[in-house]
Amino acid sequence: MDGKLKDLLFNAKTLIVTGQYNEGENLLSQLKNEYPDSIDIDRLWCALAMRTQRMTEVISRAESIYTKVQSDFHKAQWAHILGTANFLSLDLQATHQHFVNCINHLLAIAKSGKVPPQREKSHEIDGSGNNQLNVFASGEAEQLLWKTCAELAKQNIKAFPFAGTLLGLVRNGCLLDFDKDLDIAVWMESWPSCCEALEKAGWMKVPMRIQYANYQDYVHPELGITLDVCGLQKNQQTNNITGGFSLPTYPEEYQRVSVFPLFDLIEHATHFGKAWFPQQPEKILVAFYGDWRTPNPHWDTVISARNLQKFTLLIRCYAYHRMAQHWLTGDLAKTWSYAHQITLKDPDDVLALRTRQWMEHALTRLKRNIPVWPINRPQKRVYTRMVADLFHQGHINFLQAARALGTHLTVCVVSDQRVMENKGKLPVMNQAERAAVVAACRYVDHVTIETPEDVNVDFMKKHGFSVYTFACGSDQERKDKYELCKTLPHEMIQELAYTENISTTDIINRIVSGKTKD
Repeated sequence: MDGKLKDLLFNAKTLIVTGQYNEGENLLSQLKNEYPDSIDIDRLWCALAMRTQRMTEVISRAESIYTKVQSDFHKAQWAHILGTANFLSLDLQATHQHFVNCINHLLAIAKSGKVPPQREKSHEIDGSGNNQLNVFASGEAEQLLWKTCAELAKQNIKAFPFAGTLLGLVRNGCLLDFDKDLDIAVWMESWPSCCEALEKAGWMKVPMRIQYANYQDYVHPELGITLDVCGLQKNQQTNNITGGFSLPTYPEEYQRVSVFPLFDLIEHATHFGKAWFPQQPEKILVAFYGDWRTPNPHWDTVISARNLQKFTLLIRCYAYHRMAQHWLTGDLAKTWSYAHQITLKDPDDVLALRTRQWMEHALTRLKRNIPVWPINRPQKRVYTRMVADLFHQGHINFLQAARALGTHLTVCVVSDQRVMENKGKLPVMNQAERAAVVAACRYVDHVTIETPEDVNVDFMKKHGFSVYTFACGSDQERKDKYELCKTLPHEMIQELAYTENISTTDIINRIVSGKTKD
């Protein structure tokens, strides 16, 4: 890229970042006429179009360029743009496929012994066009936090420090100096009034490209500090509190649900008046971070939060987006960190496993340090086999108990033929149907349909399983299941309680008789 084009592209980027979209687009149009073959101009135009909600145009242009470019690096760039545009359009199936394509192109580059050039770090430009100063280290951000919480408290809105902001206040006695935003939480019943009060207090709502029902960003017009507001819902029936990202009209895979134990709030004196603070902040921090006392600068709350109810497709797409984004800019350490975070949530994610492996090869070859991820809870993988025909409450109870034995549960849904051999009849649901139902259970991390003849030590070690578990509905079933794992050491075997008064056979009998259970 020649110097003139580089300077003009920087000017266009500055216009876009500072919200001068018409001026930015005019400049890009002029540049495109002068440099018709420049992919960099097309990439910047796509960034502008995504900011102005023109996803259809972005997808159309990006698909055209993706088919034309030849190198794996350029294909990875445009697959990433396609993934991002589809993500913002909330087409997660297409998003996932494009990010998979992007990562596969990057893996091809890694296998050839190459890495993308590392992009030089520059000062970030905020919405005012000014370089941000570290107002977190200076204490200005903390003053703004308490002033905002106190103003909300005067309006009977119980807003309180949350997430990384709470972590800094409790662990360090001040905000984390490397933090990028303020985090507060509010009960969902106060959500509308909180949003209204923040705008009246001068906070500017940041347009959200995905409109979550319980999450909103604001920016302070003078200091340029971002405020993340999270809505929390108390659930007395389940005795917990939920937060995350909620898209009420979308299915489960489009949600990010984080679960906290119930906690109380207490009044907290500040220079600006009374504010609110968690009475038991450790409850929140342990739920989020586990070992919250050990600093981890690589942590990404969206992916790594330990209290995620499920590692949904929405979270996976976000994780792939961030992992590939850092890879494309040559930041191998960050790429490794995101790959590692994914594998902590899903040890069976082959793309993340391969990415982490190739990052370690590249970092070692380039004599760079591999990031150190603080050891938290050791992985303990649990394995079980089940038929799961006409999935019922007994199956749910068993899977919940099995998952509680470790950190990851793999379920082998046995074949129709094996059911016939063991029970003398075929199941009502075929193997594919049964596997789909089990995979939808929130306690299950991975489902396989491979059914080894027995469960031996070599099989357990090969897949990293620490525990083999089962439940027995009869003495004969117990005998058969212990025979299946007779070569395993005693400490690897865990029998769980069987749920009485419900079974697949009972349900079939009720269907045949046309009677409901008393």
